[in-house]
Amino acid sequence: MKNIISLFAILLTFFVNAQKLTIQYLKIADYDLVSNSDVEIKSHSTLDKKGNLIVYSDSWNGKNYFKYQLSQEEINKINLLVSKDLESFVKQKQLDKNQYFAGSRRFITFKVNGKIKSLCFVQPFMTDYFKDLLKVLDKKIYNHNASAIIIMPASDFEDTKKEIIKREQIDNYLPHKAVIRQIK
Repeated sequence: MKNIISLFAILLTFFVNAQKLTIQYLKIADYDLVSNSDVEIKSHSTLDKKGNLIVYSDSWNGKNYFKYQLSQEEINKINLLVSKDLESFVKQKQLDKNQYFAGSRRFITFKVNGKIKSLCFVQPFMTDYFKDLLKVLDKKIYNHNASAIIIMPASDFEDTKKEIIKREQIDNYLPHKAVIRQIK
């Protein structure tokens, strides 16, 4: 009888302390704006309710999918994204004088309490707090761990592209990508 009670107590503790995401349907993408109606996805990541981060990456080592399991500590940090409205994480809306941006734009979206939150952004415009929260995901997204590669069907990410184009109209202050040319 004591063994059954002990087993029940252990299982109850496990379920109470199981990973719980406040955020649902989290999606983050790196993209380039090809035109006002077209987007090129460079990376596309989704976080499921079990804490699995599925990453698509089109980069230096080809087009690959990766799967990473987030720890409870990482999930707790991601849950902090709901501590404020996403737009309040934007610290500036223009580059400093003589500053240029050559990176990709980013898009984040998730659902919390039945409401969809989203934002298009570039790293230099964001608060340090926001950048610190995203480091949890970025470490996985840009890791390209060969042991985490999974086989998944190729996707065109059309829904994400539509979401980005719609959100781009709201976040219309993002800088255009600077093209740096060398003169010989």
